[in-house]
Parts: sequence; structure tokens; C-alpha cells
Amino acid sequence: MIRFLRLSLLILAADFTRAQDASLNAASLWNVPQLLTPMPALTVGATEGLTQEIWYAGEPLAGKPTRIFAYLGKPAGDTQTPRPAVLLVHGGGGRAFKEWAAHWAAHGYIALAMDTAGQGPDGKRHADAGPDQGDNVKFQEFTDAQAREQWSYHAVAAVLRGHGLLNSIPGVDRERVAITGISWGGYLTCLVAGLDSKLKAAVPVYGCGFLGDNSYWRDRSLAGLTEASRQRWLTLFDPSQVIKSAACPMLFLNGTHDFAYPPDSYRKTFSLVAREKVTLSVRVDLDHGHIWTFKEVDTFIDNALQAGPERLPLVRLGAIAQEKQTATVPILPGMMPVSAQLHVTKDTGAWTTRQWQTLPVTLTGAEITADLPQERPFTFFFTATDARGLITSSAYLEMGTGENTACIPHAKLENDSYGWEQRHEAILAMHKSLSPEVVMIGDSITHFWAGEPNTPNGNKGTEAWKDLFKDRPVLNLGFGWDRTQNVLWRFDHGELQGLKPKCIVIHIGTNNLAGTANARENTAAEIAEGIQAVVERAKAQCPGAKIILMAVFPRGETADNPMSLKVAAINAFLPAVAKASNVTLSDIGQQFCGPDGKISQEIMYDFLHPTAKGYTIWANALKPLLNP
Repeated sequence: MIRFLRLSLLILAADFTRAQDASLNAASLWNVPQLLTPMPALTVGATEGLTQEIWYAGEPLAGKPTRIFAYLGKPAGDTQTPRPAVLLVHGGGGRAFKEWAAHWAAHGYIALAMDTAGQGPDGKRHADAGPDQGDNVKFQEFTDAQAREQWSYHAVAAVLRGHGLLNSIPGVDRERVAITGISWGGYLTCLVAGLDSKLKAAVPVYGCGFLGDNSYWRDRSLAGLTEASRQRWLTLFDPSQVIKSAACPMLFLNGTHDFAYPPDSYRKTFSLVAREKVTLSVRVDLDHGHIWTFKEVDTFIDNALQAGPERLPLVRLGAIAQEKQTATVPILPGMMPVSAQLHVTKDTGAWTTRQWQTLPVTLTGAEITADLPQERPFTFFFTATDARGLITSSAYLEMGTGENTACIPHAKLENDSYGWEQRHEAILAMHKSLSPEVVMIGDSITHFWAGEPNTPNGNKGTEAWKDLFKDRPVLNLGFGWDRTQNVLWRFDHGELQGLKPKCIVIHIGTNNLAGTANARENTAAEIAEGIQAVVERAKAQCPGAKIILMAVFPRGETADNPMSLKVAAINAFLPAVAKASNVTLSDIGQQFCGPDGKISQEIMYDFLHPTAKGYTIWANALKPLLNP
């Protein structure tokens, strides 16, 4: 019987593969109509309360059939009346949760909580499992031909096949099927909502798209891929590629401090969906976890699938209008709130570290108004609470700021005297002949020290370089005028690819303080976030290397110089950056200064770039770190 089952699955897999569209993009990668074909469960297992263990067919992996484990929840009592149904998609580190299926079954739904990580009811991987859900599996080098071997492909297919399974179950109303997912399950919900036009409601909790723009994985797992695989992953598997096609109403629920799916990527994601289909529920300090007890989710799906006079919808807020120091947000027709609040942060940089202040508002008629702070920059949004205590929100609006450019990779921004593009190409060419033990990363301060590739304007600290490194092979990745975003671009375009240094020294950020026609000045918090992005990408591309992060060197003759104060503000963030990234921080700024706190031109000839004496100070500080 088992052999027959495996053979049947293999034939099904072969038929599906032949049916695939020859073009490769996120919209056509999955054969959605075939995946949604009603398909009964392969086997059923134990029943407990309102839930039952079931197994159904997955997609082939490496030419072999796979199976998917799930819990099927059914309401007690009447089995003849058509019921609404819901797909439940767990997040990273999770599994098919029996309690989640039981929650919805008790609420009157036929629910399917499937496992997307190849785990059975015991939480362990089984013999017919699809890909694992670890980040090392989610993000791996792959070719076009291997796209359907990847976790994202299999996980989306498992959800779509789950919808097909629900369609085969007597008692399921095929016209009333919804989906909700948490974290990585929210990511999958965004993908499936853009692919499956049969869904009638979708609720991604935390998860979103634009993971390459800002996410936990941007500077870690994604950065560890080659440029080709990274772009292939983002093109095929990022929800931003398909969510604009979502046909059903969607509730987006997330927190301002979410470590994985930050508000900027979240906003970009829901902004792709038709405005009339979107309801928002963004909260300050919302916990991240496998939480399926948000009443907003239940209420939203109820109203989409079981609308009636007794069903009260969630409050929906429209687009914010701002005039001078007053902001107004309309309350859209439907449900009225009983209270509202304005949430403001004056912080910039990493979303996870921003502090929010809650301010009073005026709630009148069909709109909410509030006075805004005088000081720029700041970010704000409104929340509204109804009589049931259910909270929804507006999108956030930024005043005097925008995306953190320090974290957005960018090629050459300023005119230079050395040939930025040529230096980049020279470094790539050196990969063939040089296996560096140490890589120095930075701007002109690093660039002009010494080392390879040589530069006409460099070699200002040759003796200190030779004394520090002696015969060790070293690669100098310093580029004059570089900001953090330039370093990120160079990383994304191969400068660290394939290298296996023992140590990487990073000194970057001072040029982010320069506002020009080509790039705005960044705040200290933004620069610190950009520096952390550089650190994390270096770690991702050169695992095992010791990372030494230099605090930004002082600039300006005196400690009260405006530039000196800005540098000090950046450096105040760096201990937390080093701790979070688990790297060594070296702050030698005071060593460049005299007893009076001033910088001598014998140390920094322009109060920014080191002289030979200045480079000797840096070299002496690095010796015990490079040679413990």
C-alpha cells in the first residue's frame, strides 16, 4: 500500500511539473489552478476534541514525493450546513498548531493548520518531508532550474494544496475561505493572497514583503547570497512581486518595533494592495510570537465571510491629511471608534530602538484631529479603538525625514580623484591572486593608509601599515568619499564574495554627515543603523571572520566643533551595535587628541585624515586586536 501511495504521488508530481509555464517569475512559478484542485487527504490519524490529524500530498523534492502534515478542525454538531473555512499558516520555528485549528473550529469554521517545515505531529521531520524551514535552507544559492526545490516554493504550494484539500471536504463552503498566517506564515499569506484569487479574506500578522529593502534578513541571510541568487530570491519569492494582485480584503497587523518585518517594509507591502481592500492594525510595542488570539483577526474574517446585521466591522481609517501643525485622518464608513490616539516618535534610524510618545486627539464626527510637534523630524500615526476594545490604525507619516539612505545600497555618489569604478573593478580582479588574512573596510581614511590596491593619493601611513601587518596579505577596501550605502553596494557587487579573511576591520560613517546635492546628511541614529548593516553583511559574507568595528574617528579641531559633536552622537550608538552584532568595538578617538582635547595637525593634517603619526596611533591600537 505504501509503495502504491508513493508511486501515485510521484506520477502526480511528474504531471504537475510538465504543466508548469516555461517562463519563470513569481506570478507563474506556481501552477495555481492545479494546486487548488480539490484533493482529499491521503491518510487520517487521531482525533482529539474538534481536531483530527491528516496528511496530504506535497510537491516533489529532488524527484521524490512529499507529504504534508496538518490538523483539521471541525465545529461540533451539524455537518450538513456549509461552513466557512480558514487556512492557518505558522511562522518560523513553529509547526502545525492543533490549538489554533481548535480555536477556529470552536468559532464555527472548518480550519486547516498545515506544517510548512516537513514536521509531523511530534514536531520532528518525517521521511517524506519537504524542505526544512531554517534560514540556511530558506536562503541558499540556487539556479532557475532549482527554484521549485526551494522552501518558499514548497511552503506556498503547501498552503495552496491545503486550499484544494478544504475544497474536497464536505461541509466547506468553497466561496468562503480565508487565510491568516503569523511571521513567516504572514509572509506566506502575502504571497498566497496575491496568487489565489479564490480567497475571500487574508490576514498577514507581522509578515510582509520588501525583505531586501529592510528586514532582519536583509543584512544577514540575504546578504550572504551571491548577487545572482539574492536577486533571483527577491524576484521569485518576495511578496512584493505578487501582492498587488490580491483580490480579497486584507487586514495587516504588526507592531512598531517588530524585529523582523519593520514598519517601512510593511507600509510598502500594504500600499501595493488596492486601498479599499486594506484595514490596518499597527500597534506600539506589539509582541512578536505565535499569537493567534488577536480579536481583530477573528472579527475581520467574520465580517468578510459571515457578514450580517449582527456582525460589526472593524474601524477603518483613511489617509492622513496634514496642514501646518495639524493632522487629520478620516473615519471611513462602517464602524465608529469610541477613542483614538496619536503616536509620535522623534527618533530616526532602526525602528526597533525608537521611542514612541502617545498624545491626545480630538474625535469629532467622522474624523480624528491632533496637534503635531513643532520640532522635525518625526514620524506619527493614529490608532482608533471601538466599543469592543478592538484597535485599528492609519498608516504612518514622516515629517522631515524619509527612508534611511544610509542603509540603501548605492554606487558612487560623489566626484573623486582616483576612479571609484576602476578601484572596484581592480578589487574584484585581485580576488584571483590574493587571499587576504585581513580586510580593511572604510572611506578615504582607510583608503589613503596604504596597501593593495595601490592608489596615487594613498600610502600616507606606509610604515605603520608595514609594522602592523608585516607579511600578512591584506586587502584595502577603503574608498574615498564613501558612505555606508556605498560600502553596502560594493558588498552586494562582489567585493567580499569568496574571501575568507581571519579578520575584518570596519571604519565608516563620517561621510554620512556630509549633505550634498547627491546625498542628504544622515542623523546619528541613521548612520549607526547603516554601520550595523555594514557589519552584518560583512559577517554574512565572511562567516568566521573576527570583526573589529572602529568608532568613528573625531573630526574638527576641538571637541565642541559641530562635526565633533555629531561624531560623538554616532559613537554613542555603537556599543549597542557591537553588542547586538557580537563584534569587537574599538574607540580610540581620544588617542588622536591632546590633553586639551584638541587635534593637532601633526596627527590629522585637516582635522579629519590621519598623518603618518595618526596612522601609527591606529596601527598600535589594532596590534593587540589582530594579534591576540
